[in-house]
Amino acid sequence: MISLNKTHESFLKSNKASEILFAHDIPVGNLETLDSKTIQVLEKALNEINLTREEVLLLTMIEMNHVSILMSVSNFLRKKYKGELISFSKNIFIPLTQLCRDQCSYCTFKYEPGEGDLFFSPEKVLEAAKKSTELGCTEMLFVSGDKPELMYDVYKKELEKIGYSSTSDYMIGMSELCLEEGIFPHSNLGIAKIDELKRFKNSNPSMGLMLESISERLMEPGEAHYRCPDKYPRARIKTISDAGKLNIPWTSGILIGIGENWEERVDSIIELKRINDEFGHIQEIIIQNFSPKPGIKMEGSPVPTDLDMIKTVAISKILMGKDVNIQVPPNLNAKTYTLHIFSGVNDLGGVSPLTIDYVNPESPWPQLDIMKKNISEFDFNLRERLPVYPEFLNKKFLNDNIYDKAIKFVDNTGYIKEN
Repeated sequence: MISLNKTHESFLKSNKASEILFAHDIPVGNLETLDSKTIQVLEKALNEINLTREEVLLLTMIEMNHVSILMSVSNFLRKKYKGELISFSKNIFIPLTQLCRDQCSYCTFKYEPGEGDLFFSPEKVLEAAKKSTELGCTEMLFVSGDKPELMYDVYKKELEKIGYSSTSDYMIGMSELCLEEGIFPHSNLGIAKIDELKRFKNSNPSMGLMLESISERLMEPGEAHYRCPDKYPRARIKTISDAGKLNIPWTSGILIGIGENWEERVDSIIELKRINDEFGHIQEIIIQNFSPKPGIKMEGSPVPTDLDMIKTVAISKILMGKDVNIQVPPNLNAKTYTLHIFSGVNDLGGVSPLTIDYVNPESPWPQLDIMKKNISEFDFNLRERLPVYPEFLNKKFLNDNIYDKAIKFVDNTGYIKEN
């Protein structure tokens, strides 16, 4: 059995962890003052023994004066399977359409017809693809609102004029265009049917859909997902599961701070673990913190604290185990992403040298040279990856055409060739 006490001592000495704790006013935990039941659960987690839901919920009650002990466990697991390697992808963000039939209380992405272009035109997509390859990007991140063609006739008619019947059909067409230009699409369509996913697989090495939350309570009046038909957890779970049946490498995750409680947060992570245990296709889990913005319904809602983020990241790493990468968006955690690496994060997501984050436009991407400097100061090694992770870079998950293109970009580690 691996010792919790020795692990915590080693954690404080390695990679200057004590410095990062001090910088964020996090005290060094004392095992002698931590209750015995929590210690037992942490020892089980450290030794990779499955935890019950009740045991996981016990970890959510850890307070700031003991959180470094929890961090030492999740950091040990990150280091055991990922070493000191922290990954990211170099991408371009294309909001294919910002029309959406949902009315999420935290959203600034959506706009109405007349407030902007109905969709990103094929000419603009092609121009962006060419520009992004010149800048060395390998990922074309496609994001859209949810099924706007069901709500906006003007949008549907304009799509039909250029030969597409739906947002899904258009995103597939643009994915095929970009793949031929030498950049890999990573599509976030929203809810999708299995026939649509089969078509996406021909041009997308990976795709994504955030679970966001398993809580149906958040669909009720006054809650974050009220009047959002595409946010029903069962529908999102079905799309993620259907992707598993098709062996599509998948990115998912949860939003925290949108009104969920700790039980709902834990249950969301447990559900993602259940899906991945069945299909093995979830390549990463994103822990995305709510970021309030002027004009949204949740403008005055409290943001997740550092303690909230640390515990959510750590619990996600403990639950998801060795095969799933854990990510926090660096632009939403500009001052704390290094802290979260010590909580179990091994990926910093897509960073764009060309486009803003259209979902969080107030939060600029960090400059890559600054991010690399910050990472290296703590003896971590920042490596660029494709939108599909090295573990999924094989013909079980990729068709021959995509695999043959992808393999030319990487070295024998599966990460982008350096220099």
